[in-house]
Amino acid sequence: MKNRAERIFGLDLMRAVAILLVLFAHSSHLIDAPNGYISSINLPDGVDLFFVLSGYLIGKIILDLVQDRQNLDFKTGLNFLIRRWLRTLPNYYLFLIINIVLISFSLIPGFLNQYTPAYFVFMQNFHIPGDFFFWESWSLAVEEWFYLLFPLCIYTLYKLNKSFFKFTTKRIVFVVILIFILLPLMYRFLQSSPELDWDLYFRKLVLTRMDTIAFGLLGAYIHTYYGEQWNKSKNWTFLLGLSLLTAINVFETTNYIYLQTVYFSITGISIALLLPKLSNLTLKKAKFQPIQYLSKISYSIYLVQLPVFHILTHQAHGRLSDSELFILFILITIFFSAMIYHFYEKPIMKLRDRAFFTIT
Repeated sequence: MKNRAERIFGLDLMRAVAILLVLFAHSSHLIDAPNGYISSINLPDGVDLFFVLSGYLIGKIILDLVQDRQNLDFKTGLNFLIRRWLRTLPNYYLFLIINIVLISFSLIPGFLNQYTPAYFVFMQNFHIPGDFFFWESWSLAVEEWFYLLFPLCIYTLYKLNKSFFKFTTKRIVFVVILIFILLPLMYRFLQSSPELDWDLYFRKLVLTRMDTIAFGLLGAYIHTYYGEQWNKSKNWTFLLGLSLLTAINVFETTNYIYLQTVYFSITGISIALLLPKLSNLTLKKAKFQPIQYLSKISYSIYLVQLPVFHILTHQAHGRLSDSELFILFILITIFFSAMIYHFYEKPIMKLRDRAFFTIT
């Protein structure tokens, strides 16, 4: 098995930028100029960067397994899922409970109802919006369903392949990637309507967004099987990806069909084009440690930031200036995220890496 413990600075940088974009999106109005100029700046969606990067990293793990084990068995897939769940679920359920408690004491906005149990099985936004509380969880539901369905589809096609298709394992993986890229796009076209809210019905549903993760996995596929071309193309793909990403954020349009359908595909492709350059970007360990540390605690930051923001703005509104609130928000968010990372998230990851949860 290849060593996946080594950190790549370019990918840490991508993750750090993603979480900073999320923080900026939720708090930029606090430091806005009187004319609202800062809030009007169109920046890439940090969640999209997380999706593509997650797909790439998960893809590398899956493709390593495929290469190391020609016989794809159930145990391999189960161990993969256990490792992913030990990475993602403890933090998720911790903050699900925290959000429920905070709402119960009216410390943050939101409300609990008969749909609250759906959050425990990631069904809050599977095919219809669940816009009640714990709003940041929408992206985690997309990722969890992808982690489950993608390996399951590979395993199913692998079993069917023995009797019907006679594909190579490499081709099976490619076919499944294409399925996860094309089906969400087709579903968005079928659902497209000017009467449906873009954010709730297209940006934040599991069935509409799994293709963004799949574009990252396509990058991992190309990197694994066409590594020489991947490395040679890194400069021009980076420029192309950056240009596309800039263009779709600078040149706005009100065309609802574009915004509800191919916009997400173009965004996923644009970010995936950045990966060859970023995956080759390495620096000495002693340099840029703040970026690497920010990357490490980014998952905790993602979950901490909204409760902190709501409590701060509710408790300190009128007592502090908006700029003071902004600084306090950033500092408190990073502090609690670091605490959760070191005393909760990191110990669980060590448990995950014990031999019992390692593919053997």
